[in-house]
Amino acid sequence: MMRKVIAGLLVTLLCLVGVGLGPPPSIAAPVVVYDFLVNASRANWSGWIPITGSYQLIYGTMSFTGGFATNFSGTLEDGQDYSNAVETYPPSHTPSTPDSVIVGEYNDIDVPVGAQLELIYGFKQGVNSLDGVEVSVQYSTGGGPAPSFTLLEQNKTYDGALGKATVDLSPYWGEVGDFHFSVHSGATATNDALVWVKAVITVPTFTALPFSTSTTLTFHINSPTYLVGGAARLMDTVPVIVESRTFLPIRYVVEALGAEIEWSAPYQKVTITFGEKTIELWIGNNSATVNGDYVYIDPGNPNVVPFIQDPGRTMMPLRFISETLGCKVDWLPPDEVKITYPAS
Repeated sequence: MMRKVIAGLLVTLLCLVGVGLGPPPSIAAPVVVYDFLVNASRANWSGWIPITGSYQLIYGTMSFTGGFATNFSGTLEDGQDYSNAVETYPPSHTPSTPDSVIVGEYNDIDVPVGAQLELIYGFKQGVNSLDGVEVSVQYSTGGGPAPSFTLLEQNKTYDGALGKATVDLSPYWGEVGDFHFSVHSGATATNDALVWVKAVITVPTFTALPFSTSTTLTFHINSPTYLVGGAARLMDTVPVIVESRTFLPIRYVVEALGAEIEWSAPYQKVTITFGEKTIELWIGNNSATVNGDYVYIDPGNPNVVPFIQDPGRTMMPLRFISETLGCKVDWLPPDEVKITYPAS
């Protein structure tokens, strides 16, 4: 929770003061960080009728008595063809048991800084005896009797248009929680199968920043989201602590500063060039060169060395490289690293 609050405040403050970056970066297409449809087979699908109680449903099982959640390809009410969608059907029931529900539960989902939820859903073309459904998405922080928050609640009828929603997830940035996708049927469950066309968590991406005289970067241990001048970005791995030092693929730092980085596979060497300064580091070596002069990466700990982490990410010591490039590095407990250029 504290990381979420700090990250939110930092975004707001940096956007207000501008940190001397000049024109803001332009927004590019958002990046999908989690696809609920791709991961539907991993969700816990369940359904119930109030009188008969609850029971489990198996994803991919076609059972009109027990309800189902299955892959869908076909034409929807808007007349367009879709594939790789997920059809969810509440259990069958009678008018005497009018409230039937199917729920997909996704556990332990990361909500990175900048995240939002994007949803598209509708009915199959030509269905009849359709009473409509209530579509809802809830979020909870998980871990026992945690409070649940409603992200979406909408009545969907067959009207020739798909339902669409974009949900701001900023209250939950930095958290790990559970998402529940629910479909409540009407008086009967006949044909009340809702098709989820899109259900993803996205974060914005930005074009590369030009070199500037001042910038601030913020990283969190074990989080793929980081900030460059207040703009949320996403890396393909996470910073980690090894030998009490922070390691990450250093290109996320040097490219934000406007520096150049080069990898030499034959020599297992990384070369960083920034203005008149050149740094060379080797995998497994506790020394580096700065403008040709050998120096220890961490004089107090010879075990601090660059390494390669599966599936092939080159992890470099953050503090050594950042300070050598003229940055100030601040550790903010419990898990935040802030880099400011220039150092003074």
